[in-house]
Amino acid sequence: MIDKDVIYKHLRELERVSRSLAALQIYSLEEICSDFKKQWEIEHGLQLATQNLVDIGSHILSALGKNRCEDYTEVIDRLGSEGIIPPDFAKRIQGMAGLRNILVHDYLEIDLKKIYGILQNQLTDFDAFRRYITVFLTKTS
Repeated sequence: MIDKDVIYKHLRELERVSRSLAALQIYSLEEICSDFKKQWEIEHGLQLATQNLVDIGSHILSALGKNRCEDYTEVIDRLGSEGIIPPDFAKRIQGMAGLRNILVHDYLEIDLKKIYGILQNQLTDFDAFRRYITVFLTKTS
């Protein structure tokens, strides 16, 4: 059974983190590259956002008895194949799992240009994910 309270808690956190990241979009790449605090805020925010996304997916799939996933990318793919999120959207965001792994494990190799591109161009994916999950939860009531 899906614990909607847990999912909604993650959705609220995802929204909070997304808003915080959006506030950092005003800075140029040069400003971010020269300010470690801004880099840390962006990297940590993206890590938290992607972790919430994966945790939501894992919880839903486990509750449905379909979480035999090898890795985080498979969690996102399975959300698409199970119709929880649109399959084309799942394909588009599957790179978030890799981003999370880089931020957590390969933090010495972070490409600030890529992080900046994600900050400027992909934050709306977190908002879309929240909407898709909210619709899914509404349908499963």
